[in-house]
Amino acid sequence: MKYHDIQLIFSHIGGIMDILRIGETTHGEDFRVLRKSGYPFYLLLLIETPSQIEAEHGWCELPAHTAVLFAPNQRHSYRAHRQAYTDCWMHIQSDSPLLFDGFPFGRPIPLHSAQRFYSLFRILRNEYFAEGRMRESIVHALCSALLSMLVSEVEFPGPLFYPFLQLREEIFHSPARAYRAEDAVRSLGLSCGHFHLLYRTYFHTTFLSDVIRARIQAAQELLLSTSDTVGQIAECCGYANPEHFIRQFKQSTGMTPHRYRKFYGDSPMDPEEEDNSTDNRKKEEKEIAAHIHLS
Repeated sequence: MKYHDIQLIFSHIGGIMDILRIGETTHGEDFRVLRKSGYPFYLLLLIETPSQIEAEHGWCELPAHTAVLFAPNQRHSYRAHRQAYTDCWMHIQSDSPLLFDGFPFGRPIPLHSAQRFYSLFRILRNEYFAEGRMRESIVHALCSALLSMLVSEVEFPGPLFYPFLQLREEIFHSPARAYRAEDAVRSLGLSCGHFHLLYRTYFHTTFLSDVIRARIQAAQELLLSTSDTVGQIAECCGYANPEHFIRQFKQSTGMTPHRYRKFYGDSPMDPEEEDNSTDNRKKEEKEIAAHIHLS
């Protein structure tokens, strides 16, 4: 089933997407790429000519006008096939997952409207090398549009994928809401067991893990961008009990909210210095005790 209006999911508030390099290149018939550990960033290919990609069971022939999006550190193995090889390529850095976990990274995606992709890519490439006050915003918008178009070309299994995708997007965009599996099960008309099975199948994680992840990511953003107290941030992120928030934040990040703000704020402290600071530990303990009392 194909969803032409499917939306991109950027995993957290304030996520940064940056194009590192971009180009369009032609190589000879003997062109071959093998990067066993890939790149530490995303690689997008819009392949204009017939080619081959190495799959689990050997080499697979790809027709002209095929896209492949490789995830960071994913193996790259592809080559020309019986003629010169031409592709549009882009290196993308993102501080959060660029697309939802169920996206077929490293697998070929046929482009049914290839010229639309090439046209938008060339506009994006020209803007990337241009100068202007709004260059960064324009490039980001064009890249997001290109990725959205790519998602629209993917065949997803089952008619329930899109409703699940909408639910997950809502979780990450509005983490303060009180999300309960029972409510989702009722709205989708599924049994509880079937709901959790499909959620894990589509996104390779659990519903509860996503709710926690969305809240912790929102809290990280607020800790670094506001002067709100830990209690205020806990409430903004959907926690009625600050003690529970502090405990869950530490489980997810390895440090308490107070220490996280100290490490990654405008004037970060050395972790070793922070660990050896009795005064800071006492302050942190008092802060937690105060929240426990308030709850």
